[in-house]
Amino acid sequence: MKITPIDISGHRFARRMRGYDPEEVRSFLNLVSGEFEKLVIETHAQKEELAQIRASIADYKERERILKETLLTAQKLAEDIKDEARKEARLILKEAEMKGTQLIDQAARKVTELEAVIQTLRTERDAFGLRVRSAVEQHLRILEMHRQEEEVEDRLRFMKKPASGKPQSGENG
Repeated sequence: MKITPIDISGHRFARRMRGYDPEEVRSFLNLVSGEFEKLVIETHAQKEELAQIRASIADYKERERILKETLLTAQKLAEDIKDEARKEARLILKEAEMKGTQLIDQAARKVTELEAVIQTLRTERDAFGLRVRSAVEQHLRILEMHRQEEEVEDRLRFMKKPASGKPQSGENG
């Protein structure tokens, strides 16, 4: 049974002989009723505060749950991004290695081609040098032959020249 302050202040005791002083009982009941009313009001206020606190706690728990979920989602997303970045980095590295290998292969082919061109040019230079040398030697031989011919002609002229003071036969005389 719930007792209210009105129940306390309105309660009447039966009278008996030599019983309690009714005025003192009434005064005490009024005092108890006032204190009880304060306690009821305080309890009611505490219940409202408790309800608000519980609502706040429930709100905070919901926010905490949402934050945890958000944090987990963010962590998962961060891991996914890291994994994707690692995959992309591996792919870029692989492509760079392939391009590097292609460039090295192209450079090696170019070097081989240039070496072949250099070898061809050397061969042509040597052949040209031989042709020039051969032409120079041939010209030298021709010059030598001309010199020798001139010497022979000079000798022949010398031999054909009459001696000084002697007429040659068949001349007037």
